[in-house]
Amino acid sequence: MSTRQEPGEPSPIMLPRAPRSCFWEITEACNLRCIHCESASGKAASDELTTAEALDLAAQLAEIGCHEVLLTGGEPLVRPDWDTIVGRLVQLGMNVGLISNGLRLGTQVLDRLVSLGVKGVSLSLDGDRTVHDRIRLPARGSASSYDAVIAAIERVSASPLKTAVITQIHRGNIDDLARMYEQLVRLGVNVWQVQICMPLGRLLQYREQYLIDPEQISGLQEQLAGLVRDGRMRIAVADNIGYYGPQEPAIRGSVMGIEAFWTGCVAGCQVVAICANGDVKGCPSHPREFVVGSIRQTPLGTIWREAERFAYNTRWDEPLLEGACKTCPYRRLCRAGCTTMAYSVTGTIYDNPYCVQRLGNLLPSPQASPMNADGR
Repeated sequence: MSTRQEPGEPSPIMLPRAPRSCFWEITEACNLRCIHCESASGKAASDELTTAEALDLAAQLAEIGCHEVLLTGGEPLVRPDWDTIVGRLVQLGMNVGLISNGLRLGTQVLDRLVSLGVKGVSLSLDGDRTVHDRIRLPARGSASSYDAVIAAIERVSASPLKTAVITQIHRGNIDDLARMYEQLVRLGVNVWQVQICMPLGRLLQYREQYLIDPEQISGLQEQLAGLVRDGRMRIAVADNIGYYGPQEPAIRGSVMGIEAFWTGCVAGCQVVAICANGDVKGCPSHPREFVVGSIRQTPLGTIWREAERFAYNTRWDEPLLEGACKTCPYRRLCRAGCTTMAYSVTGTIYDNPYCVQRLGNLLPSPQASPMNADGR
C-alpha cells in the first residue's frame, strides 16, 4: 500500500501487505436481532460454507500466513460445528478469538473454549440494562440480553481467557461511557473496544435515533482520552473515531500503551475478512459492494496476492478525494479515515465528515491578536 508522491517530496509511508488478522463470519444465524447490526443477521444463509469447506479455508488461512483469526457472525456459537472449526484453526497454529453476544456462553461452552486453546472472548455490551435490551432484541421471548452478557463477562473474566468487551457508541450511551468504564473495571475486563455505530444493515432504519453527529466526535475523544489516562483498563479506540485532534496521540495507541496517530485503513493490507458463504472482503464492516472474490471460485491465497482486488487501498488515488478531505494537510496519511464510515455516510470512500480535524477547521477562528495575526 502506498500513496502518490510529488517530485521533491519525501518518500511516502510504505506498509507491507501481510494478512495478520482475519475476521471470519462463520454464520449469519443469530439469536438476537440487534438494531445496529451491520449485516442484519438473523437466519443462517442458505449458501454458508459446509464443515468441509470451512476446514479447508482454515488450511488456506494458515498457508497465507494469517496469525490471528476472530470468529464472528451472526452469533458464531449458534453454528453447530463451531468447535470443529476452532479446533482446526488452533491445530494449524493460529491464535483464535471469539466475538459473541454471550447468550450461549455458559460454563460448558466456556470450558470447551478453554480446552480447545482459544485465546480470548469479546462480548458485546451497549449500555445499561434498559439501553442494551432495547438495542439487542432476543429472537424469541423477553429474557434480558443484558443479564446474559453480564453473566458471560463474569464467567470469562474468571477463566484463563482474555476478556474483551465491544461497545457500539450511539446517542443512547455516549454520555454513559464513564459509568460503563467503572463497571467493566469491576468486572475484570482486560480490553474495552469502543466504536461508533455506522449506518449499515438494520441501523439504516434507526439512523436518526442512534447515529451520533460528527460534531460529537471531539467531545467523545475528550471522554475517551480521560479514560485512557486513568489506566485501569486498556481501551481500544476503533478506526472510525478520529482524526488528528488534540487527543489523537492518547487514543490511537491506547490499547498498546503508547502514543500514536492514525496512518490509514489497513483493510486488504493487513486484515482480511471472510463472509459466511466464502466471499472475501478487506474488512468485516465493509458492505457487500467491497467483496473482492469467493473462495469457492478462487483460492484465498490467489485472492490475497492479487493486490488489485483491494484497489481501494492498494491503489489508493489521492486526486479522488472530495470535500474537506481533498485539501486536508493529513490527507496522504489519513486517506479519509475509516473506509466503511466514509462510504456509509457519504457514498464514497474519499470523503469522511466524522473527523475532528475537519470539525476544528469549521469552527470560528479566534479573534486576531499580536500573537496570531500573522496566522501562526
